[in-house]
Amino acid sequence: MLDRLGNIEGTLHNLVEGQKRLEEEQLTIRKEQQTIRREQQILLQGQKRLEEEQAYLQSGLKELNELMTALLHRQDETDAKLEAPATDVHSIHGEIASLKQGLHELEEKVDSHYHQLNERLDNIQLDVDFAVHKTTANERELYKIKNRLF
Repeated sequence: MLDRLGNIEGTLHNLVEGQKRLEEEQLTIRKEQQTIRREQQILLQGQKRLEEEQAYLQSGLKELNELMTALLHRQDETDAKLEAPATDVHSIHGEIASLKQGLHELEEKVDSHYHQLNERLDNIQLDVDFAVHKTTANERELYKIKNRLF
């Protein structure tokens, strides 16, 4: 029985030793678990922060999209407003071209009339010179006739 009791004691001692080792391993595992939990908490906090930043960025993106839509709408309005003056400018260019053509035609007519008037004036001047010359010649002849008669 003593042998058995020694065996039981040995087994009990082995069990106690095994229990201690298990407890030590369990403590190590708990410490590792705590470390993992802390790291997990840090990761969760980081994830929350990332989610908040993502929500903030999405809000900013939404606001930016709204601004872009408003800008594009205003650009369309501005384009429409600029289109009317551009059409007016093209119309004015056409009218100016027409006025230039009309002015050119008037200048040609005035030049033609000027040349005709100059020609007529030259003819009148020649006629007047001729009439003066003829009158002078006739006056001389009359003077000679008068002097012979009296």
